[in-house]
Amino acid sequence: MVLIVRRSFVSFCRRFTFSHFHKNIDNSKSKLTTKTQEPINVTTQKKYFLKKNHSSPLVNAYTSRTHTCGELRRSHLGQRVSLNGWLMFKRYGGRFIVLRDAYGQTQALISDEKLIRITEDLPCESVVSVSGVVTMRPEKQRRPDEPTGEIELLIDNFEVLNGQTDMGIPSYNQFGTANEDIQMKFRYLALRTSAMQERLRFRADLIQRMREFLQQNNFVEVETPTLIKRTHGGAREFVVPTHEKGLFYSLAQSPQILKQLLMVGGIDRYFQIARCYRDEKSKPERQPEFTQLDLELSFTNREGVMRLVEDMVKHSLNIPLDTSPFERMTYEKAMTTYGTDQPNTGGFVWITEIPLFLYKKDGVLESAHHPFTMPKDEDVIYQNPEMAIGLSYDLVYEGIEIGGGSIRIHKAELQRHIFESILGYPTGDIEYLLKALESGCPPHGGFAIGVDRLVGLLTGAKSIRDVIAFPKSSEGKDLLSGAPQELPLDDKTYYHFK
Repeated sequence: MVLIVRRSFVSFCRRFTFSHFHKNIDNSKSKLTTKTQEPINVTTQKKYFLKKNHSSPLVNAYTSRTHTCGELRRSHLGQRVSLNGWLMFKRYGGRFIVLRDAYGQTQALISDEKLIRITEDLPCESVVSVSGVVTMRPEKQRRPDEPTGEIELLIDNFEVLNGQTDMGIPSYNQFGTANEDIQMKFRYLALRTSAMQERLRFRADLIQRMREFLQQNNFVEVETPTLIKRTHGGAREFVVPTHEKGLFYSLAQSPQILKQLLMVGGIDRYFQIARCYRDEKSKPERQPEFTQLDLELSFTNREGVMRLVEDMVKHSLNIPLDTSPFERMTYEKAMTTYGTDQPNTGGFVWITEIPLFLYKKDGVLESAHHPFTMPKDEDVIYQNPEMAIGLSYDLVYEGIEIGGGSIRIHKAELQRHIFESILGYPTGDIEYLLKALESGCPPHGGFAIGVDRLVGLLTGAKSIRDVIAFPKSSEGKDLLSGAPQELPLDDKTYYHFK
């Protein structure tokens, strides 16, 4: 099973293929090195493929099958095997079938009339278990360019594990091109398609590589709460009612304050795969819940964090660490040259020297990133805050911001001044943070990568919904379950809703 990866990403990777990516996934001690420094070349156009090794016996451990449907080769000739999967295709009254699972497909023949009577009326997409002997296909039917294209299975045992009901929707072969609403309503069927299988497995492997790199560098994975106190200065948050009248939680739009508290607590190198929530219905390419690779470390500076993130990205994509650094561009140059702070320069590019504050339409200052970003020059904050530059940095790929971060404010007095005197926010909501900053807080900074957005770009997905197992619609609705929905009267009473 092969996924052709987006051409522009392929050129970036140049000669470092995804087969290398998967080869090293299980080697937690692998080091990415090369003899000579090689620049990242984005002009060479090549095609690379994401290939998964299905030959490992571990893929069949703890199951009733002996092999996957994508595993059998010429070397298995004469062996008796058992396969489980979905009936993908049938012909000649059920004598000829194709069986499919998450790993590939296998052609099979049935000669027993009793078994043929079972298959001739069996709908495609029924779940079956078969056993038989592996044999070569007739010479004219061999497809050596396909993983299982040289063999077929002579079935002598056929069991229907679960039938398929006709739901009046496109077949498997057509489902990948079906209307998006149909794909989301019947998401479990969309997940069977090869494109979704490859994207989700690539996503898992990419996250694993990121985790591997951070753990090798002594970062500690720490989970932070989802139910938190409301925080000013970011996106609109979802509120969660409690049984105490008038009291609400907020769903965390990011672990921002919590990871800063970890730095105060001496967890000096933190990361997590964080679930985040933002009420941004007006932005159709945003999801109300999303995933980010979140990290923070103490006793660092802007250069240190940027170097860390760059190395992590290279490691995750199996690019040698000593290739040339990512391109850098100031915010002013990006706006002057490209008219945007997310320029498409053909490769990864850092945007730095970003203003700390920007003017809203009403002429009021707001944070360009968030109100916890350290200024490059503290004196400017007290004299001309509108001129302040932040110690922040965005990482842009193909004209899309895939992540951002900053050095944080670690002084309570400065943080209080920005909240109260510049932004006009009450400090009551962050009093616990201010007390922590006064308790011996080290200098620290961090970064967050939008996993959904990055995977979407790397796999050429049309939408980030195509790289999320169970996404919401552009209106923020779950078409699969019908959420959100009205609360029953007794729940309304419990939560003090009128």
